[in-house]
Amino acid sequence: MCKLAIVGSGVVGQATGRGFSTNGHDVTFCDINQQTIDELQKNGYKACLPESMAGESQNFDAFFMSVSTPTNDGKIFLEHIISATKQLGQGALKKNRGYCVVVPRSTLPPGTTERVIIPTLEKNSGKKAGRDFGVCFNPEFLREVSAEKDFVNPRLVVIGELDRKSGKKVDEIYSWAECPIVHTTLAEAEAEKYVHNLFNAVKIAFFNEMRGALGKYDHMDIDGIFQLVAKSAEGCWNPMYGLKNLGPFDGSCLPKDTEAFLGWAKSEFGIDLPILRTTVEENRKLTKKSRKINGKPVAHPRVPCFGTLVANR
Repeated sequence: MCKLAIVGSGVVGQATGRGFSTNGHDVTFCDINQQTIDELQKNGYKACLPESMAGESQNFDAFFMSVSTPTNDGKIFLEHIISATKQLGQGALKKNRGYCVVVPRSTLPPGTTERVIIPTLEKNSGKKAGRDFGVCFNPEFLREVSAEKDFVNPRLVVIGELDRKSGKKVDEIYSWAECPIVHTTLAEAEAEKYVHNLFNAVKIAFFNEMRGALGKYDHMDIDGIFQLVAKSAEGCWNPMYGLKNLGPFDGSCLPKDTEAFLGWAKSEFGIDLPILRTTVEENRKLTKKSRKINGKPVAHPRVPCFGTLVANR
């Protein structure tokens, strides 16, 4: 059993803390909202304000930080997590008697933990990362409607580590998890979380764009079409599709059909498909500058059309 503090007790923080508690750890929640503290205490959990956490005990094994990082005018707003990091450094981390690990879970741009979080902790605690305390970045993959269930049934745990000592400590905390646990650098774990979210956003936006185009037809079962695509398109059923660094898509179908559908939507209905259009434009640019290996341009494997498959049988 490890003694854990959850810094920031919103949806992610509460799912994290409740999940760790369910799996045998001693958890203390910390938040700046007194109402949140009162509700957690009413439900039988240990919870306190930041200024009280340092006085509660000085032997935490880890501090999991789940503080919000909202967007402000199109830019990420880090002031909340910076403020929480300062408080942690000046209080509980400074007074902590033994080795512990600080583990941000908030979504952060690659490099933020190394360039912002660690220096802030060191400056305010007087301690040295890698010597006096460890640091890991542990991205969360929780859905808001089922956050606690997702936490206790993870598909994957990613641990970005400052060093192996830090990573091993977080391994110990997650020893109950029956899923792959992958170790990366701090920046790689931060990047993975962003790409994870961006891919989900782009996929939703793409199918919304297709729904708008196909919706111009009456009596078309668009949901049925999408369900079939989920089974037929390799980009859906093969999780490794498109991940290799092989340059632009190529072949007899993909370049032809992306341009054809884009032109058809414009001429038939007068509509623009910005996601598809950008895909075509970026692929053209990449094709022009694609690097060469052994004198040949690198590209994704050619994807044959159905008719080509029939003709070659």
